[in-house]
Amino acid sequence: MKVEKAREKDGKLELLVELSVAETEEELQNAAMAVVARNGYGADRADYETPLECVRVRMGLVEASFVLDEEIMRRRAPFALSAVRVDTVGAPVYRCSEHAAEGKPFGYQLVCVPVPRFELESYDPVTITVPFEAVKEDEVEAELARMAETVLVPVTDASHDVVSRGDKVELAMETTQDGHRVPALCTEGREYSTGTFAMPDDFDAGVIGMKVGQTKVIGFEGPRLELDEAGKPIMEKFESVVTVKRIVGSKTATMDDEWARTVKPGIESLDDLRADVRERVRQRHEADFMHAAEILAGNELAKRLKGKISDLVYGVALKEARGNLQDQLRNDNLTLDAFLAAQDMTREQLDQALLMQVRSQLTRQLALNAFADHCGLNVFDEDLEAFFEAVAPGKANAAHQDFLRDGRMHAARCAARRLKAARLAVEQAEIIRQGA
Repeated sequence: MKVEKAREKDGKLELLVELSVAETEEELQNAAMAVVARNGYGADRADYETPLECVRVRMGLVEASFVLDEEIMRRRAPFALSAVRVDTVGAPVYRCSEHAAEGKPFGYQLVCVPVPRFELESYDPVTITVPFEAVKEDEVEAELARMAETVLVPVTDASHDVVSRGDKVELAMETTQDGHRVPALCTEGREYSTGTFAMPDDFDAGVIGMKVGQTKVIGFEGPRLELDEAGKPIMEKFESVVTVKRIVGSKTATMDDEWARTVKPGIESLDDLRADVRERVRQRHEADFMHAAEILAGNELAKRLKGKISDLVYGVALKEARGNLQDQLRNDNLTLDAFLAAQDMTREQLDQALLMQVRSQLTRQLALNAFADHCGLNVFDEDLEAFFEAVAPGKANAAHQDFLRDGRMHAARCAARRLKAARLAVEQAEIIRQGA
């Protein structure tokens, strides 16, 4: 992919993007697969050789061309912005003079609004008041209760003594094949759930209807690992002497020392587990405290922003916020009118709320950029990982791969730099812990 800066004027930047023949053909297929999924064409995909053919036939060549162009330009836009290291406000717009087609390169123009640079009136440490909640014992007990509820302990179900479909039972079984013992199918006690296809149907049918304590000989067939010449499974005959020892039910674990030792290595008692949970709750509170501190520090820096944010910047940011809301409503199968009714809000109030949200986010981001510039902050691998962990706690690697796959690594680096700036501002801040 070739990306060239064409011109920059009135706060807008125009890029010329060109995909090679191979890239164009690959993106046509990717775009077609996305359109197939989005429009529910998957049911009759088998009638067409490729997703691209499916889209062109179902939509018609003219409409399909415009839809595929839009899909390709939207998908490749983050890669183009990363290639020239441009951080943008809102989503870019794009246009092309010729449709994407097999056998030739595809070029288009991308117009975006780069993030403007600002200065702060002061870079002195900020003073912030941050709500802080101490660990309460009822929180610890509630967490322990939740942990116990997720652990089901097997017990004997005495409500009935005849095995029904869906029952879990404990079986003793001795299995032979042609008079030879089959160790893998022999046990003094193994749990087995009927109706789950874990064993052949004949075995399952033989167990269903047995009484607790009953012994029965059950014959059944099972496949070998290899296939015959026709590619079909080779079936073998088995015979099992089966005893139903009990019907197995379950109950929530009792919170005691024995249960605590099963929860986590190194835990010797319920008191040990309680102390471990208390520490994890404390760490969660501290993480919430730090997150709030980062936002508040950014807000204080935003109050020091020098200069005026242009109407163009506000406009594209507001347009993106409205688009995000529409996408969310579409995912939730809600109309805008239904959403407004649920929120007891008018359209004018919604617009005002979105504008306030955009203004708050923009000024905070621009202030953090200015603070990062002043402090000469650079982004290293550990800063990127901290950002990915912040956006996807416990799933940083997956988030990293998502940004990489979608071509948004430059956007990630810019966001990681702002996060680093916010954390530095917190380190330098005078912090009042409210409620400590």
